Amino acid sequence: MIPIFEPEFTAKEREYLLECIDTGWISSQGRFITDFEQAYARHTGMPHGIATSNCTTALHLALLGLGIGAGDEVICPDLTFIAPANMIAMTGATPVLVDVEPIGWGIDPQCLEARITPRTKAVIVVHAFGHAANMGPIMAIARRHGLKVIEDVAEAPDAQWIDPTDGSRQRVGTFGDASCYSFFANKIMTCGEGGMILCHDADLAENLRILRDHGMSRQQRYVHDVIGTNYRMTNMQAAVALAQLERLDDTQARRLIQCETYRRQLSGCAKLSFRPVAAWCAPVHWLTTITLRRAELRTPLSDYLRRNGVEPRPMIFPVHEAKPYRHGNDPNDFPVSRSISHRSLHLPSAIGLSAEDIARICDLVIDWVERNDA
Repeated sequence: MIPIFEPEFTAKEREYLLECIDTGWISSQGRFITDFEQAYARHTGMPHGIATSNCTTALHLALLGLGIGAGDEVICPDLTFIAPANMIAMTGATPVLVDVEPIGWGIDPQCLEARITPRTKAVIVVHAFGHAANMGPIMAIARRHGLKVIEDVAEAPDAQWIDPTDGSRQRVGTFGDASCYSFFANKIMTCGEGGMILCHDADLAENLRILRDHGMSRQQRYVHDVIGTNYRMTNMQAAVALAQLERLDDTQARRLIQCETYRRQLSGCAKLSFRPVAAWCAPVHWLTTITLRRAELRTPLSDYLRRNGVEPRPMIFPVHEAKPYRHGNDPNDFPVSRSISHRSLHLPSAIGLSAEDIARICDLVIDWVERNDA
């Protein structure tokens, strides 16, 4: 079976991990945590990094740190993994779902502005499937309405937004008040679980560290000034993540080659489309995504691939279809989200895939689609 994704580790991860074991620094203190926080912030061009236990806790922490709570509304895209909506709800605020753009699959700026009310305090922008959201108009709307902006960069670290007026580029995760990252096993770099918040403001960074560490005073241990959480990354996780970061540029380059190989081999099949890329984005490659012409084709194609030794994965369902969010959300408000979700399929995207693996996968997909999409 060719799996949907597999992590890739080298001797450096083993070396750093064994240092943790040999020195006994295995929990939430140790040099690798600080080293990783500083290195990841530096890599992305941000002044402050706060390592967390995963991206979901990073989102929750960012919302808490920005003062989001009961009575507030926070806007987020409907086509995303459910974590942003859940974390908004966990603060006591109300998630407000909006549709996405047909190219880019990020939050639609027009839909965003249409849903702003006097209670709207923030927007979570998800950079989906390796592609930047359209940050120029999104940030203009946020500034106009005084909204906080949290960027969810779990699937698109290092992607860039291109300014159509002058061609300048800016890395995603550097626009908003805070940006959140994932190092889960199927992400571009991984330490099994793990997350990161990056931010510009030193006071916010300090507040996030306090909230992450049980609300404990940074000056006096075991003195708790506020209600906090335990959202800390371990030194062992940070050791693996730092080793992954040290070769991230090479990983991204290899992944782009994989993307182009898939795109080239699937381009001859008019009955499916490959992941679109907007002119204002320099994407990274996370998962290979194809979109079929009809939703009813997805499950039988998936079954066919599994029978032939290939593990596909369906696109995530829109958030409004999850039971907790059905009430108050009209499915007709999300035509793009629903169409993309129900017709799309992810193909194996492990960095270790060979050219022969990709050719086999593409041949299977094209053969089935040509025979079954009348």
